[in-house]
Amino acid sequence: MLSTLASGTLISDPRRRTSANGKDYATAALRVACEDSEPIIASLICFDEHAVPALLALTKGDSCAIAGRAKLSNWEKNGEQRHGLAVTVDRVLTAYAAGKARKLARDSEEV
Repeated sequence: MLSTLASGTLISDPRRRTSANGKDYATAALRVACEDSEPIIASLICFDEHAVPALLALTKGDSCAIAGRAKLSNWEKNGEQRHGLAVTVDRVLTAYAAGKARKLARDSEEV
């Protein structure tokens, strides 16, 4: 596994799922731009109790950054080999959350 930090745009609405033991988790797909090639699709799965609601609060087309453990994935579509990442997400960061954190930090400095 490799640790990764990636940012991109969700290409589908995140989906809430429930494991066999009754614990909620979430899945989604993130399009990550690449400098010299086609975007990479990152398949996301999230079990972290803080990251699951953060991911589920987003919708298709939203931008976000994710951090987690990744491994390369390969599949075939229409006879063409495709490559991507399968990421187990530990953290989700959005512009809204970053702005909220900055405001909290500023407010605590003023006290």
